[in-house]
Amino acid sequence: MRVRDQALETTPFTSDNYFQRPAAQADQADTARFPRNHVRYPAKLKPVEWLNAVHVRKHSGPLSIERAVLAAFDRAHPLDACLGTAEELSSLRSCLVAFVQGIDRNPHLLGIGRVLIKKLMTKYLTARCAVLKFCSENRSFIQTHGKLRAPFIITGLPRTGSTLLQRLMAEDPDARSPLTFEMESPLPPMSQDGDPLTDPRIARSGDALKLLARIAPGFLEKLAESHLWSATEFEESYIYMLAHNGVSVMSAPDAGEDYIRVQRQGCYHAPVLRYERMFFTMLDAYRPAKSHWVFKAPNYAPALPWMAKEYQDARIVLTHRNPLIVVPSVCRLMESWCIAFTRDGFFDKHRFAKIVSEIWEATLSVPLQYRRDNPDKSRRIFDCMYDDLFADPIAMVKRIYSWFDLEVTPKFEQRMRAYLDNNRQGKYGRHSYSLQEYGLDAEHLLESNYEYMQRYGFTIEEVGRSKRATSLR
Repeated sequence: MRVRDQALETTPFTSDNYFQRPAAQADQADTARFPRNHVRYPAKLKPVEWLNAVHVRKHSGPLSIERAVLAAFDRAHPLDACLGTAEELSSLRSCLVAFVQGIDRNPHLLGIGRVLIKKLMTKYLTARCAVLKFCSENRSFIQTHGKLRAPFIITGLPRTGSTLLQRLMAEDPDARSPLTFEMESPLPPMSQDGDPLTDPRIARSGDALKLLARIAPGFLEKLAESHLWSATEFEESYIYMLAHNGVSVMSAPDAGEDYIRVQRQGCYHAPVLRYERMFFTMLDAYRPAKSHWVFKAPNYAPALPWMAKEYQDARIVLTHRNPLIVVPSVCRLMESWCIAFTRDGFFDKHRFAKIVSEIWEATLSVPLQYRRDNPDKSRRIFDCMYDDLFADPIAMVKRIYSWFDLEVTPKFEQRMRAYLDNNRQGKYGRHSYSLQEYGLDAEHLLESNYEYMQRYGFTIEEVGRSKRATSLR
């Protein structure tokens, strides 16, 4: 393990490794490409930025995240031996080393950005250690009572309707889907008789959000235009499980291109998925699903070969939307997060979009390759098209249930209708975005994803129709 760490320590890091550009190199008049930070941090945080100036010169000191984050990961040893071989766990740790070194050596981050990233990373790694210990101490009960049969796993590019689909399918009275506070503070697991809406962890999770809103005003409001983050919403299961194991998704661009290359190798998926299965088996043991669980995250798609092995009875739903429309939308979602950690005036949308495109490319290519290699598994996968979903969401859920030989009961349908009535699209605001805004070329994206575009009938012309439809709303 240490050999891999030492090899990474010799990797050269330069300013060009990151999407941000020094203010001196940016055209300050070009605010479309180099936007101002929408977060206005309080003046009392100024001393943190003085420390950050020292950190940028030395890559060490109180704002460094490497030592604390790796210590939080290592604290779970040897309990984490159940998650995989020494080589698999070494690959997972090496991914974490690449991330923390990328963050520490990024000269364009705010000091408070480093503090928040460190806090989030150590929080989830501490939760991982506690979960492993709890499962070890309660192994007999969990193995006897915990079941994870034929879960639904919804995946595909972000911004393809997967959030709506998960939250509709979670309305099935016989299903169970993970709530945000369960994944942020999993212990003790909810009991069968407990009321999820009165769980004390909701307040603690809300307190964390309130603190973030206080020290980073404007952050959550901007993020909510793309994705509502709430303690009592059903959330991205695998993104949380990756976070528990030290694999950052939303802050990945801030760690630079070297980290992105390590992350794209995907060698860490096997132990993370085993952790995920242990995690939800634990939750199910104390508050079981009557029939099945509903999981959702875009990051399942690049992990599809590993995920299909870990969940051999999974019912997989792939969501699809024209990548030429989706990619700038994903850029805007991730920009809402990353710009809050970046020094004002240093954010470069064009370079950012290049890294974001590289992060999510495997979300399209890996499922295609898996289906080519495993034609006998086609019955396990349902293709959900974005336009069909939003034209009639309930009809789409019925199609999915029929594909997997399940029934939508009258009570389930009634609950879905109530959810749709209370959660209209755009309720929390809308983002506007375009390929041009992020310096993206439609022809290049078409060529890069030609097989996917051809398979699902997506075209460049569809982008123009979508923009015209949006302008008429």
